[in-house]
Amino acid sequence: VADLLTLVCRAQEKAGQQLGSFVVLSGGNHSSLGEQLDPSEPPPTPDFCRGYFDVMGQWDPPFNCSSGEFIFCCGTCGFRFCCKFKKTRLDQSTCTNYETPLWMNTGKPPSRIDDPLHDPTRDKTNLIVYIICGVVAVMVLVGIFTKLGLEKAHRPQREHMS
Repeated sequence: VADLLTLVCRAQEKAGQQLGSFVVLSGGNHSSLGEQLDPSEPPPTPDFCRGYFDVMGQWDPPFNCSSGEFIFCCGTCGFRFCCKFKKTRLDQSTCTNYETPLWMNTGKPPSRIDDPLHDPTRDKTNLIVYIICGVVAVMVLVGIFTKLGLEKAHRPQREHMS
């Protein structure tokens, strides 16, 4: 928004022209809120905002602050942006969010079947399930046949009459 306002003001920089609720004056010295530029000093070089992990754990890539007057890296360690005032510059050396946050390290994800590191001979969980289910099925069958055998043995004998 500030860039857009600056461009509009420069494009219509005629003395005393009214721009919405702003009055544009020409011939200003473009000083930055009391910051005086020493003519003997070279102009400041644009800052480089380092890449960082924000508060949500999202990696924000590095960027250069070289857009017009916005040449200083400002903000906080968790939210950075370019600004034009040197006194609000962020000291990036004090920030510690350049590595993956500890709360994001939840462990190694399980290996996939088509993963070359996956060794099916080491995966014994399916074998154990098959063995348990097989033993249960055999016990059920033995119980059924035992009950049928006992019922047949306890039935009264029928005589065959011709």
